[in-house]
Amino acid sequence: MTNLGFKKLTTDNWLEPDKISSSFVRISPINGQFHSITNNEWVQEISKPNLIETVPVEIQRLFEVARGALAYGYFFYPLYTLAGEQLFRVAEGAIIFKCKTMGAPNSINTFQKKVEWLIRNGIIPKHEKGEWDAIRKLRNIASHPENQTILPPGPIISMLQRIAEKISSLFSGAVDNR
Repeated sequence: MTNLGFKKLTTDNWLEPDKISSSFVRISPINGQFHSITNNEWVQEISKPNLIETVPVEIQRLFEVARGALAYGYFFYPLYTLAGEQLFRVAEGAIIFKCKTMGAPNSINTFQKKVEWLIRNGIIPKHEKGEWDAIRKLRNIASHPENQTILPPGPIISMLQRIAEKISSLFSGAVDNR
């Protein structure tokens, strides 16, 4: 650890787990003992959320890059945050792709306008507008940083799951617009 607040990469340490990663523990359901979460356990958790097959390959690629960065956070802790920030951009990419394939007018040219247009056209349920607005706002914060944010992996893994669900719903064909 340096005065940066996280590991400074060197040729000697870049393949070693970040010391912060080893501070996360699980309790064994068998004997109640604590153990550090291993890299394999992290990857198992990170591998669970998936996009449905009908999500375009362009968006699947973006999603897998974010997932990969999340997995490598075990070795360089700030990558957890970077992966989370990338997930917001992946969500935006999915919105852009969906609007383009549906022939949205050129005047629909911002993330917010695209979400509103998809709601009006029955692709995004009205009750999800607040979640999409939050994704947009977090994307803006991540894309225009004033300082380096460092987030723990748990919330990022939860975000991976939630964004996978949101993106999948854009391309599932099923909408409940109540």
